[in-house]
Amino acid sequence: MISRVRREMSQAELKDTFKGDEPRLKSGLRQFYGVVWASLKIMLSYKSWVIMDLVSTIASVVMYYFVGLQVDPTKLSQSGWGTSYLTFSIIGVATANYLWSCLTRLSHSIQHEIRGGTLEAIAVTPVNMFTFFIGQTARGYLVSLIYLLGVLAVGVAGLGVIFIMNVESLVTALAVFILMLISNQALGLVAAGIIMVYKRGDPVAFIVASLNEFLAGVLYPLGMLAAFPILQAISMSFPYTYALDGIRRALILGSSLTDPYVLKDILALSLFSLVLIPVGVYVLDWGYRTIRRKGETSTY
Repeated sequence: MISRVRREMSQAELKDTFKGDEPRLKSGLRQFYGVVWASLKIMLSYKSWVIMDLVSTIASVVMYYFVGLQVDPTKLSQSGWGTSYLTFSIIGVATANYLWSCLTRLSHSIQHEIRGGTLEAIAVTPVNMFTFFIGQTARGYLVSLIYLLGVLAVGVAGLGVIFIMNVESLVTALAVFILMLISNQALGLVAAGIIMVYKRGDPVAFIVASLNEFLAGVLYPLGMLAAFPILQAISMSFPYTYALDGIRRALILGSSLTDPYVLKDILALSLFSLVLIPVGVYVLDWGYRTIRRKGETSTY
């Protein structure tokens, strides 16, 4: 009897959250909170998956620690990035994993919703679909942020990684990090729009993420590409290249927002954001309108 009452109360609260009787701003915020919280509860229900993901994250950091023992500190220092390869690489590994979330979180969520037949049910409710998409993306950001901070914490507390952490460097790193999210999320929106229509979008995200990791200098100084002009030119066409450079300059070299190299990175990321975000929103909206028109919100 008690469990039944609790279930009925839970259903009543859920209906109250999504009924949309209040002003749009407040209703939109409540819907956003509801989408994020529901997604988090579903994820946390898979406790073994969460634990194994944390273990694999820690293992990857330890692996790069041993790789760093084989790197000549002198050559790394000549590239301008200090003498600790682990400090250099851990920033690349942590941000690259977060970038993967930017590119794939929304598209994977849409895949699961369509396969489960729940996207169609959500589409006929008063829930604003743009709010739903943003909520799914935000959940991915929150979860990935935990892993990103975990990677950095393991490096600092357990493996002797040293970052320059003062107000200026942290503000600089945060500003570049936010611009990295905005500019790269546009590519994630494009992948999500393609998946809705063509039911295949992961190859796009996978190729972009792979090229990012290979050409942006995740595990090696970008100056090494000077011997390969074509690859160097391609690397400069990815926003992640500038984001990784800016974050490393802040946390390894202690650069501030007034540093000319950081300003160049911020300007490049801002331009990428201004150009790519409208494209990403358009493709996502096009994809959703297309499957609604064709009646394919429940087929994958």
